[in-house]
Amino acid sequence: MSLRLRVHSLLIACTVLLALTPGCANTPPGTGGSGKGEVDLVRPPLLDTKAGQEEAAQVAARVWNVAANVRDADAVLRFTFWSEQGALTLLSYVAENRGGRQEKPATDADDTKRKVSSALVAAMKHPGREVSLTLRRTGSSWRVDATDYVQTFRPVGARTLPGRQGALSPDQSADDLIASVREQLKSVTVPSDGTVSVDFNVRVRRGRMVGMDVAPAHDIRAGRSDKRRAVSPSVATEVAHLILLYAPCTGQRAIHLGLRLSHQGKAEVAVGGVEETRVAQALPPEDGEFADGR
Repeated sequence: MSLRLRVHSLLIACTVLLALTPGCANTPPGTGGSGKGEVDLVRPPLLDTKAGQEEAAQVAARVWNVAANVRDADAVLRFTFWSEQGALTLLSYVAENRGGRQEKPATDADDTKRKVSSALVAAMKHPGREVSLTLRRTGSSWRVDATDYVQTFRPVGARTLPGRQGALSPDQSADDLIASVREQLKSVTVPSDGTVSVDFNVRVRRGRMVGMDVAPAHDIRAGRSDKRRAVSPSVATEVAHLILLYAPCTGQRAIHLGLRLSHQGKAEVAVGGVEETRVAQALPPEDGEFADGR
């Protein structure tokens, strides 16, 4: 075969290969290669640095509000966020080593918020990715570790513009949400010296909370008598602050918070908190669904 023919055959082969390769130069900008939901790894990671920093500071404050209510010795809190274009969307939360010895309230609010905010801002320097924050309770403070992972597909419900919309209506506050959660938890009781698990469910649409309910409690450990105890108000505070972290999203989502609550000795109320969460696509709400549970 002549040199000219071999070169011609090679050009044809290269043309076919390019046509079959996903993510080629003809892909429209912003799709990342093959369509909706895929992250563009070439696009600049952050367009509005100030807005991203403000979002990170708001999220750090919310993370602290959750951690401030956790007093279990050696507790570990794991938050996973999606970070893209300065916007942060909570994807999952897990708590470990709950139910141990109760410590005094942590006193390192400013330091914890600074470390969390710095880790989130650092992730914004890259295209879309997951950011895992691990908070470990050590004495009266929290140690913060962060790891981020490159992802090519955007999770369902993930936001791409900074500027967090509140979960509540303009005439509501975080205290109103705490009161609503506390009202829902009045139906939950815990056996004396016993333990129960409870599913707390929340529905969110376009960042606004539109419904909540509590599933019947399931006894994990029976008590020593028929007497049952109410749930500590601190549990409602923790649940409410997690709702505020989960609410900012696109579309709609159903958030399931798994609580573990225990009573010990002569305590007046049962204590505990959220141990695990999961997020699913929410169904359309029914008529007359929750708007303000005060």
